[in-house]
Amino acid sequence: MHMFKWTAIALSVSVAFATAAQTADPASTTADDSPETQSQPSEANDVEIVEVKGVKQADLKARDLERMKNGFSSVISTDDLGNFVDQNVAESLRRLPGVTLQRSEGEGKYVTVRGLGPGFVSVNMNGSQMSGAGEERKVGLDALPADLLGTIEVLKTLTPDQNLNSIGGTVNVKAISAFDRGKNTLKMRIQDAYSENRGAHSPKFSVDGTQFFLDNTFGIGFALSHEERKTQIDETRHHSTTEMKFYTADLGKTEEEIAAGEEILAPSQLEYRREVAGRTRQAAALNLEFKPSANSYYYAKGTYTQFEDDDLALREFYDFQDAGSVGDGEIVYVNGQTKEFILSDIDVFHQQFIQESDNKTVTFSVGGENRFADRFVVDYEYAQSRSDEDAIGDRRVQFRERDLIVYGQGLRDNIRAQILSPEEAANIAGLTYDPDNSIFGTSGSGNGTELSNYLFDNLFLEDGVRTDEIKSANINLRADVFNNWLNYVKVGVEVTERDHARDKDRWSFAPSESDCSGDTACIDAVNSTLGDYASSIPEDSSFQLPFESRATVEEVVNATRQTVEPATDGEVSIESTKGDYTIVENTKSAFAMVEVPLGMDATLITGVRWAETEFLSTGYMSLENDDFEFNGAGAGALDIAIPLPEASITYSEFFPSAHVKWEPTENILVRGAVWTSFTRPSFKQARAYAIFDSDIELCSPGSEDCEDSQDGASMQQLSQYVLGSDNALDVGNPNLLPMTSVNYDASIGWYPGENLFLEAAIFYKDIDKFIVDVNGIGMSIADLPLTLPVNQVTEFVIPQDLYLNEINITINGDKAKVYGVELSYNQYFENGFFLQSNATLLDSEATLDSSIRQGKVALPDQADTTFNLVIGWESETFSARLIGNIRSDVLEQIGSCPASADLSDPQGCKIWGDQYQADVKSLDFKAQYDVTDMIQVYFDAINLTEEADLRYFQGNAMSGGNILYQKEEYGRSYQLGMNIKFY
Repeated sequence: MHMFKWTAIALSVSVAFATAAQTADPASTTADDSPETQSQPSEANDVEIVEVKGVKQADLKARDLERMKNGFSSVISTDDLGNFVDQNVAESLRRLPGVTLQRSEGEGKYVTVRGLGPGFVSVNMNGSQMSGAGEERKVGLDALPADLLGTIEVLKTLTPDQNLNSIGGTVNVKAISAFDRGKNTLKMRIQDAYSENRGAHSPKFSVDGTQFFLDNTFGIGFALSHEERKTQIDETRHHSTTEMKFYTADLGKTEEEIAAGEEILAPSQLEYRREVAGRTRQAAALNLEFKPSANSYYYAKGTYTQFEDDDLALREFYDFQDAGSVGDGEIVYVNGQTKEFILSDIDVFHQQFIQESDNKTVTFSVGGENRFADRFVVDYEYAQSRSDEDAIGDRRVQFRERDLIVYGQGLRDNIRAQILSPEEAANIAGLTYDPDNSIFGTSGSGNGTELSNYLFDNLFLEDGVRTDEIKSANINLRADVFNNWLNYVKVGVEVTERDHARDKDRWSFAPSESDCSGDTACIDAVNSTLGDYASSIPEDSSFQLPFESRATVEEVVNATRQTVEPATDGEVSIESTKGDYTIVENTKSAFAMVEVPLGMDATLITGVRWAETEFLSTGYMSLENDDFEFNGAGAGALDIAIPLPEASITYSEFFPSAHVKWEPTENILVRGAVWTSFTRPSFKQARAYAIFDSDIELCSPGSEDCEDSQDGASMQQLSQYVLGSDNALDVGNPNLLPMTSVNYDASIGWYPGENLFLEAAIFYKDIDKFIVDVNGIGMSIADLPLTLPVNQVTEFVIPQDLYLNEINITINGDKAKVYGVELSYNQYFENGFFLQSNATLLDSEATLDSSIRQGKVALPDQADTTFNLVIGWESETFSARLIGNIRSDVLEQIGSCPASADLSDPQGCKIWGDQYQADVKSLDFKAQYDVTDMIQVYFDAINLTEEADLRYFQGNAMSGGNILYQKEEYGRSYQLGMNIKFY
C-alpha cells in the first residue's frame, strides 16, 4: 500500500535536489528573479482586465489564463461559453481536451477527465468543494447555467496546496469578479429554445454584471438566471443491474429434447419509457471583494441554484424473467439463428408515474489574504456547501395483465416485444393448439389488446429527502525567501466535515375495496381497468398499449389515497426503510511545499500533502418480496428490513509531488510533473446496505427443489425453507479503500502569435486498488465485506455460508494503468476562417482479483478517443461555426469471469455481461450577429445528427452480438436569443 508513495516521495526529492544543483550562478540572476516576480500571484491579486470580443479574443484570453497556472490546465472563459451552444457547465467542458460528457434525459450532466469517470473528478465552486444530493460523489453540473460564471478551469495536475481527492482532474467554477473584469459592466441574455421531440418552447433569461465602489476598493460581481426547460425523452430500457437470461425451449419437451435444443442469451426485461419533463431552473451568484490596500484582500462569495422538476413518465414493462427456469414448460420457442423467443406466463405492466422534486444547492465562502513583514502572506477561508433534494408527493398508478404469451428479441439498438395470441404463438413455434385443451397452461388470455383485462393493481406513493452538507476551513502561510535558491515556502492545514443522508417514505400496494370505507369513487377506482378510461397510444412512440391522461391518473390517486392507512396498518413499509442511510465523513489534511527557481526561465514546485479520512455509515439489510406466495398469503408477507451495524473505516496517506514549469522562449511553455492523488469510493459503493432481489426463490428443506412460490406451505412450515442460491444480492462494501495513483505528465505549448496555438501533452497514471463495479459474481455470504444479520430472519432460513450465484458489488481491483496523448490546434486566418480542435487518445488496462475476473480489462468510464472540431468564420459583426464532437465507446460495468471459470462456458464466464456506452458523433451549429456594439443576436441548432445515448451488453455468439440495455432519444433542439450590453 505504501510502497508507491515512498517511491514517489523519493523521486520528488531527487528531482528537487537535482534541479536545484543545476540552478544558474547567483551572480547571473537578474532583478526579475526577485521573490515578487518568481512566485505565482495569488488568486486575489490576479487581474484579467481584458476587453474580449469575438471567438478569437475569447480563445486568447483562455490561453493566457492557462499559462498563468502552476499546473497543467484547460480553461474556458465566460466569453467562450457564449461561443458554443451549451446550456450548462457540463456541456461546455466537453469542448476541452481530455474531457468527455455524460448525459441524463438529453442534457449534459457529468464529465469524465482523462479516462476517469465523474466520480473521480472533484468539482469546486470558487475553489471550495461542491456538495451533491445523490448517492454518488459526482456532482451534476446541469444545475449551473453556463452564463452564471466567470471562468471554468479543469486542473489536470495538482500541487500539494490543492485538494488531491481527484485522480482524473478538478473542475473549478469561478464566479464573476469585478476585479477580474476591471470595470463596471451589465449584460442581459434573452433566449427561447424549441425541442422537436417535445414540440414545446423553453424561455430563458439571465443578467450579470460588476460594479465598483469606494474608489475601486470594493467590487461586486453578480449573476441571475431563470429558465423553463421542456423536454421529451423516449427510452428503451432493459435494466442496467439485471443480467440477461439463457433460454431453451421446453414447452412439451422431454429432458433429452431440452438438452439437445438450441440455447440463446437474451434480455430478461424490457421497458418502454417516455419522460415528458419540465424543469424550472433558477440560479444566482454574488461575489463581494474588498481590497483596502495592496497588502489586504477580503471576500464573501455565494452561489445559489435551484431546479424544480415536474416529470410525467409513461412506462410499458415486459417482465420476461417471469417465465420459469428451463424445465418449467414456460419457454415456448427459441430460434438460435435470429435469437427470437416466445415465453408464456408473462406479466405486462402499464404505468404512469408523476414525479415532482425540488433540488437546492447553496455554496458560500468567506476569507481573505494578508501580507505582512514584507515577506509573509497568510490566506484563510471558511466554506460551506449544502444540497437538499425533496421529492414530495411522487405517485404512480399501475395496470397489469397476467399470464400473457410474449414474443421477444434482443438487438444492439433495440429490444422488441409483442403480445401474441395462443394461435399466433403456436403457429410460430410449430405447435398444435387446441383452444379446449390449451398447451400453454394458465397462459392464453388473448393477444393483450383487450384493455378490460388490465386491472388496476398497484398504487405507489413516495416522499423522499436527500441532504449533503460540506463544511471546511483552511489556513495557509507563505514565506517569500530573499535568496536565489528558494522563492517561497508554503504550509497549510484544512479540516472538512461532511454529512450525507437519505430518508424516504414509500407505499406500494394493491388497494382493496374494503379499505375504501364505502366511498364510491374509491371503490370504482380500485375495481377499475384500463378499459374504463379514455386513452390513446402516444404519437411517434414504441408503446403498444394506450395511455390515459395525466388528469385521470390524478383522479385515481386522489380517490384511492385513503386506502394507505388501512392497507399498511399505519406501519412503515420496507420500501420506506431499506434505502435509508446516514453517512458521516470527516477529513483533515496538511501540506508543505516550496518553489525553487531553475535559472531565469524555470521553476520547480515540490512538496507533500497528508490526508486522513474517517468514514461511518448506517443502512439496512432488506428483502422486498414482489411475487412469492404461500398458502394464500400475498406478496409482501415476506418483506424484511433489518438495520445493519454501523460500519466505519479510517485511512490516511502521504501524497508527494514535483512540478516543473519552463519557458525557454516567450512563445514556448514546457511543463512536467510527477504527482500523487487519490479518489474515495462513492457513497453507494462504500455505505452499508444489502438488498436481495424481489423475485425470490425458496428451497424445500433438505432438497434442491427451489420455486418462486410454495402455495401449499403454511407460515410455520415456510420457516424451514432455505433461500436459494440463484437469488440476486446488491451489497455495499464498507471496506473499500480509496483508489490511489502516481501520475506522470509532460506538455509543451507553442504560442507563435495570436493566430496560431499548438499544444501536445502526454500522461500516464499508475493506479493502485482501483475501484470497479462488478455484476453477477458468485460469493458466500460469509465472505461478504459486511456481516449480514441473517440470524434475525425468522420467516425462512438464510444460512450464513449460503453461496449466491449473482452478487452485484464494488471492489478494489489490483492495478490499473491509463496512458494517453492530448493534442490541441487552433488557427485563425486573415480571411476570417478559423479552426479550433483537440483530440485525446487513451488506452488503459486493469487487473482484478482472479476470483472476480481473469485476464486484463479496460478501465471503466474511459473513452479511447475523443475529438472536438470547430470550423467557423468570423468578421467584426458576424460569426458562424459548425461544432463537432466524437467520442468512442466507454466501458461502464464489468461482468464476472473468475479464473476458475472456463472461458468457453458463458454460464460461469460472463464477459458477455460487460456494459458499454456506445460511441457518439454529434454536430451542432451556431451563428451570431452584432446588430450594434451593444446588441447581439444568435441562433443555435443542437444535435443535428439526432444522436441517441445508447448503452449495451457486450453479448456473445449466443446473443447474436451486442444487446441493448438502455437507449435515450432526445432529438434536435433550436435556440434563438439576444445578448445586450449596457456598457
